Amino acid sequence: MPNLQEILKKCAEEIPELVGTAIASIDSGLALASFSTNPQFDVTVGSATYAEVLKENNKALELLGGPEVVGETEDILITTDKIYLLLRHLGSRHYHGVAISRQGNLGLARVIMKKYEVSFLEALKDLGEI
Repeated sequence: MPNLQEILKKCAEEIPELVGTAIASIDSGLALASFSTNPQFDVTVGSATYAEVLKENNKALELLGGPEVVGETEDILITTDKIYLLLRHLGSRHYHGVAISRQGNLGLARVIMKKYEVSFLEALKDLGEI
């Protein structure tokens, strides 16, 4: 079975206008696999920082009544004037983050992220992360 880095690279190659991507732990912010097309875009720094966004989102959802009232987060979109950042849960302890340029297609990026979700979860299980 391919390892997490190989799966992430294959996924990244399918996403037009990709800037960077990572699979990271929500608890530690540690990137378990990462890939970037831009040497100035440090995916590992982003992974650690955006793990905090996911933690705070989970707290907010609990305050709003929890999954029974508001449902589960599918993804979080952060828009800057240069890139779109998509953060998608992988189980309860990990997430997949993707940054694409503003010329990219958000819908297509979401579809590709979802397409690889099972493969990412299997690779995380093989690593003993799940």
